[in-house]
Amino acid sequence: MTPLALSPPRSTPEPDLSSIPQDAATVPSLAAPQALTVCLYINKQANAGPYLERRKVQQLPEHFGPERPSAVLQQAVQACIDCAHQQKLVFALVKQGYGGEMVSVSASFDGKQHLRSLPVVNSVGYVLRFLAKLCRSLLCDDLFSHQPFPRGCSASEKVQEKEEGRMESASSPSQDAQDARRPRSRNPSAWTVEDVVWFVKDADPQALGPHVELFRKHEIDGNALLLLKSDMVMKYLGLKLGPALKLCYHIDKLKQAKF
Repeated sequence: MTPLALSPPRSTPEPDLSSIPQDAATVPSLAAPQALTVCLYINKQANAGPYLERRKVQQLPEHFGPERPSAVLQQAVQACIDCAHQQKLVFALVKQGYGGEMVSVSASFDGKQHLRSLPVVNSVGYVLRFLAKLCRSLLCDDLFSHQPFPRGCSASEKVQEKEEGRMESASSPSQDAQDARRPRSRNPSAWTVEDVVWFVKDADPQALGPHVELFRKHEIDGNALLLLKSDMVMKYLGLKLGPALKLCYHIDKLKQAKF
């Protein structure tokens, strides 16, 4: 009996799908998830404080972003440095970041270019908290916000109203001895040496409080206080540049207040 011939197995041909239109619903999406972005608005009417130059602040763009949070943080911090009267002072207030990927800000002083790293962050809240702390140190609150600022609303007006309200509030029996020495007159020209001591300590207890005895020693009354400039404060009272600038900032605010 003749054995049957076995034919080799045939492979099943793949169907030609080139002519079949692809349904978008059946094709997996290759698009990357959309990255988180932040838009940070700048209040050009805010009080620039003693560290920043108001003219430069007003030349900043209306907002930074929308971009990645770390990029917006870098732009905002760099803007503060670029707007500084002295970049060295603002640069020293910037918190150093550690670990992971970094972005950097730079400042020029002492004839050199200096770099400081900022952490790369992906949180809007972190950006706002970081800048809020920096602005408090710079005495320029309300400079940044994640929402647009209404036109005609000046942060400096809010600060002035707050200070005037504090000066107008009457002393009560429940206040401590320090508050009981609050100046009786709102006009600084009529202040005594003790009135000036109270004002200086109340303006910034941490930075200026340790220096109040110098005002007693030099018998600085209200009229003398209004004449003080930063160079005079450093030369005759021995204050360093930072406290001197803070003192002059509060003196300028006092001059702007309505007596």
